[in-house]
Amino acid sequence: MVLVLGPSDVKGLITIKEAVDAMEQGFVDWSQNKWFAEMRQRVHSAAGVRLTMHMGAPNTPNTIGTLVHTEKPVIGEDMRQTYSHRGARVRVVYEGETGGLLSIQIGELEVVELPGVNQNVVIPTSCATAVGTKWLAKKESRTVGILGSRGQARGQLAAVKAAIPSIERAVVFSPNEDNRKRFADAMGQILDMDVNAVDSAREAVEDMDIVLTATNSNVPTFDGDWLSPGTHVCSLVSSNKGLHEAGFIKNARREIDDTTLQRADVVVCNSIEQDKLDRTAIVWGAAEEGVISWDKVADLGQVMRGEAGRTENDQITFFKQNAFWGVGDQVIGKLLYEKAKARGIGFKLDVDPFESTTDSSLEG
Repeated sequence: MVLVLGPSDVKGLITIKEAVDAMEQGFVDWSQNKWFAEMRQRVHSAAGVRLTMHMGAPNTPNTIGTLVHTEKPVIGEDMRQTYSHRGARVRVVYEGETGGLLSIQIGELEVVELPGVNQNVVIPTSCATAVGTKWLAKKESRTVGILGSRGQARGQLAAVKAAIPSIERAVVFSPNEDNRKRFADAMGQILDMDVNAVDSAREAVEDMDIVLTATNSNVPTFDGDWLSPGTHVCSLVSSNKGLHEAGFIKNARREIDDTTLQRADVVVCNSIEQDKLDRTAIVWGAAEEGVISWDKVADLGQVMRGEAGRTENDQITFFKQNAFWGVGDQVIGKLLYEKAKARGIGFKLDVDPFESTTDSSLEG
């Protein structure tokens, strides 16, 4: 029997803290054995539809599987990226010891605290940000500045707050005044903390312990000279390499300027191999252009093993959350499976979790 969860089943089953902890466990496993994860892979149709596959095989719990999703990105004249279409997401969870199929999970994940926040893989993306930020930000960080006010920004702030409970105040800026005010009102209530809208990007960057960029911008969103000593910065935009090289978009995405990268004492991404594969403008592009040296860049596994990371409170740290999070998403998938099973949610597909192989060439 295989447990199938539909779009309504994967909403509200887990909390943001549970999701962050699951993502962190996946990264910890990978930091100890690189074969537990593989690069995020993408392929594009002739019409510009992008299929993305995230893979992982965490040891805790012992699962192996994928998350697959499609979308059709569109870049507007204002250089902001949206999606004209998004296909249903499909997570497949196999048992890691035997390879038996456990669960098929369809639909965008929503956590208890953020109903309706279901933008493009917002929860695993936000959880990966939170893990990197927890490991790189100053201990007892208290303030967060966030650029962006849509669903991705809500997920980012909620996840980082779950990972770093000492956070007590946040400010938000986005170009749309109504959006940022709605964000501040809603997130202040959800997180039971002080969240205020500000009138400029500079106000969301200066004197902040943590700066999160959660925008759909294709151009830098703030001046790196505004950063205070000790600030941790996280960016999450991906490269759109395939769309760029195929001519569907003009430029690779970039919401961070050269100054930020040059001022950063520590530069970390989920996976250096992933960044080189994707040829991101922010890390790979900056290294290729001589803005920074690859010697300055580490991956999250190195940080978790104590080989890299923040060593002083006044260091500026930069985390490029580059979507290498399939290993953590599998821990989330197993958690969804266990919770749904315990609550009697979903339906059981009456199929054998294993293939029955017959060699027809041996038959009379």
